Amino acid sequence: MNFQPSLNWRIALTNAALIFLALAVPTFFLTGMLRDRLATAWEQRLEQQAQLVSATFSLYLDPAALPLPAKTENLGDLSRELEQVVNAHITIIAIDGAVLADSRQSPESPPGNYSILPEVRQALAGDLGRSSRNDPTGTEAMFYTAVPIWNNGAVVGAVRLGAPASQAEYNLGPIFIPLALWALAVGCLSMALGYLTARRTSQAVHLVTEGSQRLGDGELDHRVQSYAPGEIHELADAFNRMADSVRGVIQNLSAERNTLSAVLDTMADGVIVTEPSGQVMLLNPAARGLLGIGGQQAEGSRLIELVRDHEIHRLVSQCQADKVRLQQEVALLYPRRYLSAIATPLDETSARGVLLTLHDLTRIRQVEISQREFVSNVSHELRNPMASIKAIVETLELGAMEDPKIAADFLSRILRDVDRINNLVDDLLELSRMESGQFIIDAEPTSLPPLVQAVRRQFQETAEAREVTIDTGVPDNLPLIMADGDKLNQILVNLVENALKFTQPQGRIAIEAQPIPGWMEIRVKDTGIGVAPQHLPHLFERFYKADRSRRDVGTGLGLAIVKQLVEAHGGRITVESREGEGCNFTFTMPQAM
Repeated sequence: MNFQPSLNWRIALTNAALIFLALAVPTFFLTGMLRDRLATAWEQRLEQQAQLVSATFSLYLDPAALPLPAKTENLGDLSRELEQVVNAHITIIAIDGAVLADSRQSPESPPGNYSILPEVRQALAGDLGRSSRNDPTGTEAMFYTAVPIWNNGAVVGAVRLGAPASQAEYNLGPIFIPLALWALAVGCLSMALGYLTARRTSQAVHLVTEGSQRLGDGELDHRVQSYAPGEIHELADAFNRMADSVRGVIQNLSAERNTLSAVLDTMADGVIVTEPSGQVMLLNPAARGLLGIGGQQAEGSRLIELVRDHEIHRLVSQCQADKVRLQQEVALLYPRRYLSAIATPLDETSARGVLLTLHDLTRIRQVEISQREFVSNVSHELRNPMASIKAIVETLELGAMEDPKIAADFLSRILRDVDRINNLVDDLLELSRMESGQFIIDAEPTSLPPLVQAVRRQFQETAEAREVTIDTGVPDNLPLIMADGDKLNQILVNLVENALKFTQPQGRIAIEAQPIPGWMEIRVKDTGIGVAPQHLPHLFERFYKADRSRRDVGTGLGLAIVKQLVEAHGGRITVESREGEGCNFTFTMPQAM
């Protein structure tokens, strides 16, 4: 990573600075102590030199010795000689403060009275005198030491030595420079060691960081390799253990998610999960189908935007407010469905989301409605002939039997009604066997043209009586089909009979057939009154009759039986019709191999 080198250098420089400070602080104090010690030693040396010079000059200040001018001239020469030895400015001062000799002053220009100087004043008083100040030119700091000159127990003058204050620090250089070089070397070494250590550590951190990023990107099999001993290796091992745990957890969560997703996608009940704000978090395909929600994005949308039913919204809101499980049957208008809705709070202690489960009751309600309609239709179909028979019998009992002609007509009517009841019962029994799967289709290779011609001959007389033409457009060379001959004949008979009922005089009924890949497509068309669009989806239901067919004496079971027989052969039947233009029934039968 780009920031690692600068980070390594920062760590190295920090370590070097810390070590340098750790060395510089004691070095500073040690230097100060050495400076003080050297200054004290230098002052003591300067004092000792002053004492030696004082002892030397005490002989020259003896009043019994040479005359003073000669002495003074000798003192000047001696002071200049001694300055070369002691490396200090030597001044010889008389008891009255007059300068007798000066190592740096010519005899022609003797200095003034020095008794006013503090160090001289103390020395003439018999004490050691010290002071520091700038030289007369003001360019250099000087240190002065003055000692009395004794002769025969009396102070006869003073010797003052002056030296620059820089001499007191002169000897610190040889000590301070090695210390500074040593501290610099240790700092550089520590910086190098710190850089290597930081680089080693940062490389380990970089490996772990890169591993974490790759792990976050989905590379669950990535592991960190570290060959360094110690904590870095332990860090790599800890990361690898964590990666193993993360991979296990993610695999378990993924398996559970896939299982849950498969269950939700394949279950017949609808499942919706909503947030407290009403937004949809989860919606399975069954819920989409039940509520008529298309392919629009559902997750993230509000439930009220997807479902236009106030009963469902009231159920969800009440469940969220009361925090209890609620159940209610809901009737949707579009699509027309009956649902059992169960709202369950996801958390009973706080205002959390709601789990809404939808169970489709439409089929059950349709079965219940069909059962009621079946009973009603059967009762209706039986009531009419039974009422007619009862009325005829009562009429016969009242004396109509005495008239043979009337009695014969009544008996004929009773016979027709009994036949109608028998036909109804037979159709009901046959349809019941078909729906329960208790009848057998004995399919075998069958030629279609002879069956069509037989059906045409069966209805020829009735068709001519109604002035209806029956045409057959079935070629003789059609492939054989796999069908039960009796059941196929029943299909054609029911369809032609249904067409005759609704075809007006001068109308036409056509029976056609053509092979398609693997199947034979058979059509029965008429030019009758047709069926309104709202009736088409219900034509194959039991006892269903369009309004215009209520006058007919049919049972309303013929087309339902046709549908069951066609599907029992593995085919399918459809109907196309326009009101006033007739109907076109098309069904398929498998071809014989």
